Parts: sequence; structure tokens; C-alpha cells
Amino acid sequence: MTFDAGTLVTLGLAGVAVIVWLVRLEGRVNNKASSEIVSALTAVVTALQAKEAGHDQTRDEVIRLQEQIKHLTNLIERLLP
Repeated sequence: MTFDAGTLVTLGLAGVAVIVWLVRLEGRVNNKASSEIVSALTAVVTALQAKEAGHDQTRDEVIRLQEQIKHLTNLIERLLP
């Protein structure tokens, strides 16, 4: 079975077109996977930032309580000679 030059060129171009299509398809799949990974990382970072904000609020409340305890201790010490 022999092929003439025109048939070989047609088959070669078709092969190249299929390879290009597969590479582009792989790129789309990778982009979709990348966007899913970025979305997941963004969600994790947002959750961590929310927890951090909660810890900051808790730390501030603890500091306020400590100040109130100091103030009450000073008042008690002044009232009880």
C-alpha cells in the first residue's frame, strides 16, 4: 500500500491537528483543575483568616478581663485596710 504525496500531507496535517487539539484540551483541563485548586486555597485562607479574627477578638477580651480584674483587685485592696 503506497500513498502519494497529497495523501501523506493530508494525513500529516490531520495528525498535527489532533495533537494540537489534545494539547489545547489538556490545557483546558489543567486550567479547570488550577482554578479549582485556587478556589479551594482561597476558601482555606478565608477560613483561617476568620479563625484568626476570632482569636484576636478572644485575646482582646481576655486582656480587657485582666484589666478589670486588676482594677477590682486595686479597689478591694483600698477598701480593705
